[in-house]
Amino acid sequence: MSKIYKYQIGPGRTELLLPHGAQVLTVQMQHGEPCLWARVDPASPPERRVFDTFGTGHQMPDDRTLIYVATFQMDGGALVWHVFEVTGAA
Repeated sequence: MSKIYKYQIGPGRTELLLPHGAQVLTVQMQHGEPCLWARVDPASPPERRVFDTFGTGHQMPDDRTLIYVATFQMDGGALVWHVFEVTGAA
């Protein structure tokens, strides 16, 4: 049986241990903190997943595979962040 779990992330790189096969649903702000929600099977063994968060206008590397996850805003829209999962060699 699956459940939805919440994980805190931040600007830059975030490494999370998620149950194997976790499906990332979204990233949004909650109580002033950026959070990632994923549908997980809590009985699955954990696996390391890596997420990079870039601000609008910031440099992004071209040397690895990044899969778009979500965009979220902070400070009333003054800061806009874009979250990607690192799926290639980091």
